[in-house]
Amino acid sequence: MNLETVGWNLFFEEHFYHYKNKGLLPGRVLGKNKEIYTITDGDKTFYGKLSGKFRYKINLSKDFPAVGDWVVFQTKENSPFVYIQAVLPRKSYFSRKQPISGGRKIKNGVIVGGSTEEQIIASNIDKVLIIGGLDGDFDIRRIERYVTLAYNSGAVPIIILNKVDLCEEVDLYIEQVRSVALGIPILTVSAEKNINMSSLLGHIHSADTIALLGSSGVGKSTITNFLLGEEIQRKQTISKATGKGKHTTTSAELLIHPLGYMIIDTPGLREVQLWGEEDILEESFKDVIAFLGKCKYSNCNHQTESGCAIKEAIKDGMISEKRFESYQNQFDELYKLNKKRTQLDIQMSKKQKQRKLFRF
Repeated sequence: MNLETVGWNLFFEEHFYHYKNKGLLPGRVLGKNKEIYTITDGDKTFYGKLSGKFRYKINLSKDFPAVGDWVVFQTKENSPFVYIQAVLPRKSYFSRKQPISGGRKIKNGVIVGGSTEEQIIASNIDKVLIIGGLDGDFDIRRIERYVTLAYNSGAVPIIILNKVDLCEEVDLYIEQVRSVALGIPILTVSAEKNINMSSLLGHIHSADTIALLGSSGVGKSTITNFLLGEEIQRKQTISKATGKGKHTTTSAELLIHPLGYMIIDTPGLREVQLWGEEDILEESFKDVIAFLGKCKYSNCNHQTESGCAIKEAIKDGMISEKRFESYQNQFDELYKLNKKRTQLDIQMSKKQKQRKLFRF
Protein backbone atom coordinates (compact mmCIF):
# COMPACT_ATOMS: atom_id res chain seq x y z
CA MET A 1 0.00 0.00 0.00
CA ASN A 2 1.18 3.52 -0.80
CA LEU A 3 -1.44 5.46 1.13
CA GLU A 4 0.54 8.70 1.43
CA THR A 5 0.28 9.25 -2.32
CA VAL A 6 -3.49 9.64 -2.00
CA GLY A 7 -3.58 11.85 1.10
CA TRP A 8 -3.03 9.54 4.06
CA ASN A 9 -1.56 11.28 7.10
CA LEU A 10 -1.26 11.06 10.88
CA PHE A 11 -4.87 12.20 11.38
CA PHE A 12 -6.23 9.14 9.56
CA GLU A 13 -3.54 6.83 10.96
CA GLU A 14 -4.64 7.62 14.51
CA HIS A 15 -8.29 6.90 13.74
CA PHE A 16 -7.41 3.66 11.93
CA TYR A 17 -5.33 2.34 14.83
CA HIS A 18 -7.97 0.12 16.46
CA TYR A 19 -8.79 -1.54 13.10
CA LYS A 20 -5.18 -2.59 12.43
CA ASN A 21 -5.32 -6.00 14.10
CA LYS A 22 -8.73 -6.98 12.75
CA GLY A 23 -7.72 -7.96 9.23
CA LEU A 24 -9.11 -4.70 7.81
CA LEU A 25 -7.49 -2.30 5.34
CA PRO A 26 -7.79 1.45 4.67
CA GLY A 27 -8.57 2.96 1.28
CA ARG A 28 -9.77 6.22 -0.21
CA VAL A 29 -13.00 6.57 -2.15
CA LEU A 30 -12.41 7.71 -5.73
CA GLY A 31 -15.99 7.53 -6.95
CA LYS A 32 -19.35 5.81 -6.77
CA ASN A 33 -21.59 4.25 -9.39
CA LYS A 34 -24.96 3.28 -7.96
CA GLU A 35 -24.12 0.89 -5.08
CA ILE A 36 -20.49 0.27 -6.09
CA TYR A 37 -17.60 2.34 -4.69
CA THR A 38 -14.22 2.69 -6.37
CA ILE A 39 -11.47 2.60 -3.74
CA THR A 40 -7.68 2.94 -3.89
CA ASP A 41 -4.87 2.19 -1.47
CA GLY A 42 -2.37 4.13 -3.56
CA ASP A 43 -1.29 1.04 -5.52
CA LYS A 44 -4.38 -0.97 -6.36
CA THR A 45 -7.99 -0.16 -7.22
CA PHE A 46 -10.83 -2.07 -5.56
CA TYR A 47 -14.58 -2.15 -6.08
CA GLY A 48 -16.44 -2.02 -2.82
CA LYS A 49 -19.90 -2.59 -1.41
CA LEU A 50 -21.28 -1.69 1.99
CA SER A 51 -21.22 -4.57 4.44
CA GLY A 52 -24.55 -5.57 5.93
CA LYS A 53 -23.39 -4.62 9.42
CA PHE A 54 -22.27 -1.17 8.32
CA ARG A 55 -25.46 -0.55 6.34
CA TYR A 56 -27.51 -1.45 9.42
CA LYS A 57 -25.72 1.25 11.43
CA ILE A 58 -26.39 4.02 8.89
CA ASN A 59 -29.09 6.48 9.88
CA LEU A 60 -28.55 9.46 7.57
CA SER A 61 -27.32 10.22 4.08
CA LYS A 62 -24.15 11.81 5.46
CA ASP A 63 -23.18 8.45 7.01
CA PHE A 64 -22.65 6.89 3.57
CA PRO A 65 -19.12 7.04 2.13
CA ALA A 66 -18.48 10.13 0.00
CA VAL A 67 -15.85 10.85 -2.60
CA GLY A 68 -12.63 11.68 -0.77
CA ASP A 69 -13.53 9.64 2.31
CA TRP A 70 -11.16 7.16 3.89
CA VAL A 71 -12.94 3.86 4.48
CA VAL A 72 -12.05 0.65 6.27
CA PHE A 73 -12.68 -2.44 4.15
CA GLN A 74 -12.39 -6.22 4.26
CA THR A 75 -11.41 -8.51 1.40
CA LYS A 76 -13.15 -11.84 0.86
CA GLU A 77 -11.71 -14.83 -0.96
CA ASN A 78 -13.18 -15.49 -4.41
CA SER A 79 -15.19 -12.24 -4.31
CA PRO A 80 -14.69 -9.49 -6.92
CA PHE A 81 -15.68 -6.94 -4.26
CA VAL A 82 -14.31 -5.70 -0.97
CA TYR A 83 -16.73 -4.83 1.82
CA ILE A 84 -16.75 -1.44 3.56
CA GLN A 85 -16.97 -1.76 7.34
CA ALA A 86 -16.56 1.88 8.43
CA VAL A 87 -15.85 5.46 7.34
CA LEU A 88 -12.97 7.13 9.17
CA PRO A 89 -13.70 10.58 10.68
CA ARG A 90 -13.54 13.38 8.12
CA LYS A 91 -10.85 16.02 8.49
CA SER A 92 -12.95 18.43 6.43
CA TYR A 93 -15.84 18.21 4.02
CA PHE A 94 -18.01 20.33 1.76
CA SER A 95 -21.71 19.77 2.31
CA ARG A 96 -25.08 21.34 1.68
CA LYS A 97 -28.68 20.72 2.64
CA GLN A 98 -29.82 17.76 0.60
CA PRO A 99 -32.13 18.89 -2.19
CA ILE A 100 -35.21 17.02 -3.39
CA SER A 101 -37.19 17.13 -6.64
CA GLY A 102 -40.28 18.74 -5.13
CA GLY A 103 -41.84 20.17 -1.99
CA ARG A 104 -39.70 23.29 -1.82
CA LYS A 105 -40.30 26.94 -2.67
CA ILE A 106 -38.76 30.36 -2.29
CA LYS A 107 -40.26 32.51 0.47
CA ASN A 108 -38.77 35.94 1.16
CA GLY A 109 -35.61 34.91 -0.65
CA VAL A 110 -35.14 31.76 1.45
CA ILE A 111 -35.54 28.17 0.25
CA VAL A 112 -38.09 26.41 2.44
CA GLY A 113 -39.29 22.84 2.40
CA GLY A 114 -37.37 19.84 1.15
CA SER A 115 -35.29 17.34 3.05
CA THR A 116 -33.56 18.22 6.32
CA GLU A 117 -30.57 15.94 5.74
CA GLU A 118 -26.98 16.89 5.05
CA GLN A 119 -25.44 15.92 1.72
CA ILE A 120 -21.66 15.45 1.60
CA ILE A 121 -20.32 16.69 -1.74
CA ALA A 122 -16.59 16.07 -1.19
CA SER A 123 -14.60 14.93 1.83
CA ASN A 124 -11.13 15.47 3.29
CA ILE A 125 -10.39 18.48 1.12
CA ASP A 126 -7.65 21.06 1.65
CA LYS A 127 -8.74 23.73 -0.83
CA VAL A 128 -12.02 24.66 -2.48
CA LEU A 129 -11.94 26.27 -5.92
CA ILE A 130 -15.16 28.27 -6.28
CA ILE A 131 -15.60 28.75 -10.02
CA GLY A 132 -17.80 31.38 -11.64
CA GLY A 133 -18.27 32.08 -15.33
CA LEU A 134 -17.91 35.50 -16.96
CA ASP A 135 -20.01 34.54 -19.98
CA GLY A 136 -23.48 35.68 -18.97
CA ASP A 137 -24.18 33.22 -16.14
CA PHE A 138 -22.41 35.24 -13.44
CA ASP A 139 -24.32 35.25 -10.14
CA ILE A 140 -22.75 37.11 -7.21
CA ARG A 141 -25.32 35.79 -4.73
CA ARG A 142 -24.47 32.20 -5.70
CA ILE A 143 -20.77 32.88 -5.18
CA GLU A 144 -21.64 34.44 -1.82
CA ARG A 145 -23.36 31.22 -0.77
CA TYR A 146 -20.45 29.10 -1.96
CA VAL A 147 -18.14 31.20 0.20
CA THR A 148 -20.26 30.45 3.28
CA LEU A 149 -20.25 26.72 2.55
CA ALA A 150 -16.52 26.76 1.79
CA TYR A 151 -15.69 28.33 5.16
CA ASN A 152 -17.96 25.79 6.84
CA SER A 153 -16.08 22.95 5.12
CA GLY A 154 -12.83 23.67 6.93
CA ALA A 155 -10.95 24.00 3.63
CA VAL A 156 -9.23 27.09 2.18
CA PRO A 157 -11.37 28.86 -0.47
CA ILE A 158 -10.01 30.28 -3.74
CA ILE A 159 -12.27 32.00 -6.29
CA ILE A 160 -11.72 31.53 -10.00
CA LEU A 161 -13.52 33.74 -12.51
CA ASN A 162 -13.32 31.73 -15.72
CA LYS A 163 -13.87 32.70 -19.38
CA VAL A 164 -12.17 36.06 -19.03
CA ASP A 165 -11.77 36.05 -22.83
CA LEU A 166 -15.55 36.45 -23.17
CA CYS A 167 -15.86 39.44 -20.83
CA GLU A 168 -15.13 43.12 -21.51
CA GLU A 169 -15.67 44.41 -17.95
CA VAL A 170 -13.53 42.05 -15.89
CA ASP A 171 -12.60 44.69 -13.27
CA LEU A 172 -16.27 45.31 -12.45
CA TYR A 173 -16.82 41.61 -11.77
CA ILE A 174 -13.68 41.42 -9.64
CA GLU A 175 -14.96 44.30 -7.49
CA GLN A 176 -18.31 42.58 -7.02
CA VAL A 177 -16.64 39.37 -5.91
CA ARG A 178 -14.15 41.17 -3.68
CA SER A 179 -17.08 42.77 -1.81
CA VAL A 180 -18.44 39.33 -0.78
CA ALA A 181 -15.20 37.31 -0.59
CA LEU A 182 -13.15 39.25 1.92
CA GLY A 183 -9.49 38.28 1.86
CA ILE A 184 -10.03 35.33 -0.50
CA PRO A 185 -7.72 35.07 -3.54
CA ILE A 186 -9.54 35.91 -6.79
CA LEU A 187 -8.07 34.64 -10.05
CA THR A 188 -9.29 35.61 -13.53
CA VAL A 189 -8.55 32.99 -16.15
CA SER A 190 -9.66 31.35 -19.36
CA ALA A 191 -9.22 27.61 -19.09
CA GLU A 192 -10.26 27.12 -22.72
CA LYS A 193 -7.76 29.68 -24.07
CA ASN A 194 -5.07 28.98 -21.40
CA ILE A 195 -5.07 32.61 -20.23
CA ASN A 196 -3.48 33.23 -16.81
CA MET A 197 -3.85 29.55 -15.85
CA SER A 198 -0.34 29.43 -14.43
CA SER A 199 -1.54 31.70 -11.58
CA LEU A 200 -3.65 28.79 -10.32
CA LEU A 201 -0.68 26.44 -10.04
CA GLY A 202 0.91 28.69 -7.41
CA HIS A 203 -1.97 27.86 -5.02
CA ILE A 204 -1.66 24.09 -5.39
CA HIS A 205 0.87 21.92 -3.57
CA SER A 206 1.77 18.26 -3.47
CA ALA A 207 -0.61 16.17 -1.30
CA ASP A 208 -3.37 18.80 -1.58
CA THR A 209 -6.90 17.57 -2.21
CA ILE A 210 -8.77 20.19 -4.20
CA ALA A 211 -12.53 20.33 -4.74
CA LEU A 212 -13.95 22.26 -7.72
CA LEU A 213 -17.36 23.80 -7.13
CA GLY A 214 -19.66 25.75 -9.39
CA SER A 215 -22.76 25.55 -11.52
CA SER A 216 -22.92 23.64 -14.79
CA GLY A 217 -20.96 25.12 -17.67
CA VAL A 218 -18.59 27.35 -15.68
CA GLY A 219 -15.59 25.29 -16.83
CA LYS A 220 -14.85 22.91 -13.95
CA SER A 221 -14.01 20.02 -16.26
CA THR A 222 -11.82 22.20 -18.48
CA ILE A 223 -9.91 23.43 -15.42
CA THR A 224 -9.59 19.85 -14.21
CA ASN A 225 -8.13 18.85 -17.57
CA PHE A 226 -5.62 21.70 -17.35
CA LEU A 227 -4.55 20.72 -13.85
CA LEU A 228 -4.16 17.08 -14.86
CA GLY A 229 -2.43 17.95 -18.12
CA GLU A 230 -4.65 15.69 -20.20
CA GLU A 231 -8.21 15.28 -21.44
CA ILE A 232 -9.65 13.36 -18.49
CA GLN A 233 -13.03 14.99 -17.95
CA ARG A 234 -15.38 15.20 -20.89
CA LYS A 235 -16.39 18.76 -21.81
CA GLN A 236 -19.65 20.04 -23.27
CA THR A 237 -20.49 23.29 -24.95
CA ILE A 238 -22.81 25.97 -23.65
CA SER A 239 -26.43 25.66 -24.67
CA LYS A 240 -27.18 28.24 -27.37
CA ALA A 241 -30.81 28.33 -26.30
CA THR A 242 -30.25 29.24 -22.66
CA GLY A 243 -26.66 30.48 -22.58
CA LYS A 244 -26.10 28.14 -19.64
CA GLY A 245 -23.84 25.14 -19.33
CA LYS A 246 -24.93 21.59 -19.97
CA HIS A 247 -24.07 18.93 -17.41
CA THR A 248 -20.69 17.34 -18.00
CA THR A 249 -19.77 15.79 -14.65
CA THR A 250 -22.71 13.73 -13.38
CA SER A 251 -21.08 12.50 -10.17
CA ALA A 252 -18.13 13.54 -8.05
CA GLU A 253 -14.83 11.83 -8.83
CA LEU A 254 -11.38 12.03 -7.24
CA LEU A 255 -8.55 12.21 -9.79
CA ILE A 256 -4.85 11.84 -8.94
CA HIS A 257 -2.06 13.89 -10.52
CA PRO A 258 1.41 12.31 -10.85
CA LEU A 259 2.87 15.26 -8.89
CA GLY A 260 0.88 14.21 -5.85
CA TYR A 261 -2.15 16.48 -5.66
CA MET A 262 -5.71 15.25 -6.04
CA ILE A 263 -8.70 16.88 -7.69
CA ILE A 264 -12.38 16.30 -6.96
CA ASP A 265 -14.55 17.49 -9.82
CA THR A 266 -18.16 17.78 -8.69
CA PRO A 267 -21.45 17.93 -10.61
CA GLY A 268 -22.86 21.37 -11.31
CA LEU A 269 -25.06 22.33 -8.37
CA ARG A 270 -28.44 23.76 -9.36
CA GLU A 271 -29.20 24.56 -5.72
CA VAL A 272 -26.76 25.93 -3.17
CA GLN A 273 -28.66 25.17 0.01
CA LEU A 274 -26.78 26.03 3.19
CA TRP A 275 -25.87 23.64 5.96
CA GLY A 276 -24.36 24.51 9.33
CA GLU A 277 -24.92 26.54 12.46
CA GLU A 278 -25.71 30.25 12.30
CA ASP A 279 -22.21 31.11 13.50
CA ILE A 280 -20.67 29.89 10.21
CA LEU A 281 -21.58 33.36 8.91
CA GLU A 282 -19.03 34.97 11.22
CA GLU A 283 -16.30 34.40 8.62
CA SER A 284 -18.18 34.88 5.35
CA PHE A 285 -20.05 37.99 6.61
CA LYS A 286 -17.52 39.49 9.00
CA ASP A 287 -18.01 42.91 7.34
CA VAL A 288 -21.72 42.88 8.30
CA ILE A 289 -21.23 41.29 11.70
CA ALA A 290 -18.72 44.00 12.62
CA PHE A 291 -21.64 46.46 12.78
CA LEU A 292 -24.28 44.19 14.34
CA GLY A 293 -23.07 44.70 17.87
CA LYS A 294 -22.86 48.48 17.58
CA CYS A 295 -26.53 49.35 17.41
CA LYS A 296 -27.97 51.55 20.16
CA TYR A 297 -30.48 48.86 21.12
CA SER A 298 -29.48 45.23 21.59
CA ASN A 299 -32.77 44.03 20.09
CA CYS A 300 -32.51 46.30 17.04
CA ASN A 301 -34.35 44.97 13.98
CA HIS A 302 -32.32 47.25 11.67
CA GLN A 303 -35.43 48.80 10.15
CA THR A 304 -36.78 52.05 11.66
CA GLU A 305 -34.92 52.16 15.00
CA SER A 306 -32.75 55.13 15.82
CA GLY A 307 -29.08 54.49 16.45
CA CYS A 308 -28.97 51.51 14.08
CA ALA A 309 -25.34 50.84 13.16
CA ILE A 310 -26.36 48.75 10.12
CA LYS A 311 -28.45 51.56 8.62
CA GLU A 312 -25.60 54.00 9.21
CA ALA A 313 -23.09 51.61 7.60
CA ILE A 314 -25.30 51.27 4.53
CA LYS A 315 -25.78 55.05 4.37
CA ASP A 316 -22.00 55.61 4.61
CA GLY A 317 -21.27 52.98 1.94
CA MET A 318 -19.46 50.65 4.36
CA ILE A 319 -21.73 47.77 3.34
CA SER A 320 -24.39 47.54 0.65
CA GLU A 321 -28.07 46.99 1.28
CA LYS A 322 -27.93 43.86 -0.92
CA ARG A 323 -25.07 42.52 1.16
CA PHE A 324 -27.05 42.95 4.38
CA GLU A 325 -30.12 41.36 2.80
CA SER A 326 -27.99 38.35 1.84
CA TYR A 327 -26.77 38.05 5.41
CA GLN A 328 -30.35 38.15 6.71
CA ASN A 329 -31.50 35.56 4.15
CA GLN A 330 -28.65 33.18 4.98
CA PHE A 331 -29.13 33.65 8.73
CA ASP A 332 -32.88 33.00 8.46
CA GLU A 333 -32.27 29.94 6.30
CA LEU A 334 -29.79 28.48 8.79
CA TYR A 335 -32.03 29.32 11.76
CA LYS A 336 -35.01 27.51 10.22
CA LEU A 337 -32.78 24.63 9.14
CA ASN A 338 -31.47 24.12 12.66
CA LYS A 339 -34.97 24.06 14.11
CA LYS A 340 -35.73 21.23 11.70
CA ARG A 341 -32.45 19.52 12.56
CA THR A 342 -33.39 19.56 16.24
CA GLN A 343 -36.68 17.87 15.39
CA LEU A 344 -34.83 15.32 13.26
CA ASP A 345 -32.37 14.57 16.08
CA ILE A 346 -35.30 13.85 18.40
CA GLN A 347 -36.85 11.52 15.83
CA MET A 348 -33.55 9.69 15.25
CA SER A 349 -33.04 9.27 18.99
CA LYS A 350 -36.47 7.65 19.27
CA LYS A 351 -35.66 5.29 16.37
CA GLN A 352 -32.38 4.25 17.97
CA LYS A 353 -34.15 3.48 21.25
CA GLN A 354 -36.73 1.41 19.35
CA ARG A 355 -33.93 -0.52 17.64
CA LYS A 356 -32.35 -1.38 20.98
CA LEU A 357 -35.68 -2.53 22.35
CA PHE A 358 -36.25 -4.66 19.25
CA ARG A 359 -32.83 -6.29 19.52
CA PHE A 360 -33.25 -7.23 23.17
